[in-house]
Amino acid sequence: MHVSEELERSHHEHRPYWKRAHHDWRFWVALVLMLAAMFIYLMTDDLSFVPRIRAHPAQSGNVGKEGKVLS
Repeated sequence: MHVSEELERSHHEHRPYWKRAHHDWRFWVALVLMLAAMFIYLMTDDLSFVPRIRAHPAQSGNVGKEGKVLS
């Protein structure tokens, strides 16, 4: 009886870890933490504490008042 349990256990552990990883609680904890970190990163404007004010890009010195390029 003891020998059959060892054979059954070794048979189940023969598969590669990446195929049985979803049965491990550490995989699910890591996945939830990773998704939470991604959500926080996206919702906080790249982890900035103060929201950025989107300013217009600075115009270069060779652009005229009407937006035409001066030669």
